[in-house]
Amino acid sequence: MVNVSSIVLGKGGPRVPVVGLGLWQAGFKMWGPRDEDALREVREAISLAVEYGLTLFDTAEVYGHGFSESLLGEVAGNRDDVVVISKVAGYRVTRRGVVKAVEGMRRRLRRDAVDVVLHHWPPSVHSSVCSVVRALEEAVERGLAKYIGVSNYPEDLLERAVECVKRHEILVDQVQYSLAYRVVERGLKPLAERLGVTIMAWSPLAKGALAGKTVADNKARKNDPVFEAASTDEELLDVLRRVADRLGASMAQVAVAWLIAKSAVPVVGFRKKRHVEEAVAAAKLQLPSWAVRELDRASEKYVSRWGGKYGAVQNLRWVPSPIQMLVLRLMGGV
Repeated sequence: MVNVSSIVLGKGGPRVPVVGLGLWQAGFKMWGPRDEDALREVREAISLAVEYGLTLFDTAEVYGHGFSESLLGEVAGNRDDVVVISKVAGYRVTRRGVVKAVEGMRRRLRRDAVDVVLHHWPPSVHSSVCSVVRALEEAVERGLAKYIGVSNYPEDLLERAVECVKRHEILVDQVQYSLAYRVVERGLKPLAERLGVTIMAWSPLAKGALAGKTVADNKARKNDPVFEAASTDEELLDVLRRVADRLGASMAQVAVAWLIAKSAVPVVGFRKKRHVEEAVAAAKLQLPSWAVRELDRASEKYVSRWGGKYGAVQNLRWVPSPIQMLVLRLMGGV
């Protein structure tokens, strides 16, 4: 067991490690082969993470159409020391749809209740945020989940979600956030802090670019503008490399530790045991103030480059929910 720092989610949620581990990469083929050798290493990595005390896992029903949830449930589903966050697809906007989805994820995860259930992306413009929030609350009332939150909700919709709750707080808003995507600092992060909502950061390494990856060698990296920008930003990568060298750490560890210094909870994707070891090292790394300042300056362009407000996956709001569902089912998930 490694001594990993912890944080309370929201104002009164569970205490979790400052770094989470995400199973998108583990569960879907766009990140690489899903053969038995690859899956065996994922299972070993999950067990290693628990052994180290990195017990916060993030998954979703659309990751491989439930495959990632089943994989996690197989290895760690019955462990009381593990905290599982899973996400209901954004196309689910009715009480029946949300509750049924949480029932399914509970079975796949092999848990009496999912620790935290998030709505994966905002509902379409034809649906109500309040209906979604009430559905999440009903899942808690039925004992299917313990806490609720949202994901990819921009400023106005996060504020609306918090206004809609009747009995249970919105613990987190899980959003894209990294040295190469800092638009959340313009309005969303200050708002979340004021509301008592924890910011969780997906893609904290910009799909590997901030760990030194320069080639878009899989479907997940291809056509990703943030990966492309970060992987070709010699100024940012040079500063990140120099800071890492001075601290005796890796670039990935420093990039993740920078998010921790910003009071966010990074969710690091993994497929191998070495990815878990990197995440553990990042959780233990406390960046000195000079390092944070240097990284802030080198990445300042990314505060405004991606727009005036949080915009990741917001284009889905203009696609009716039934069409979203059909496309994702035909794809087998994401």
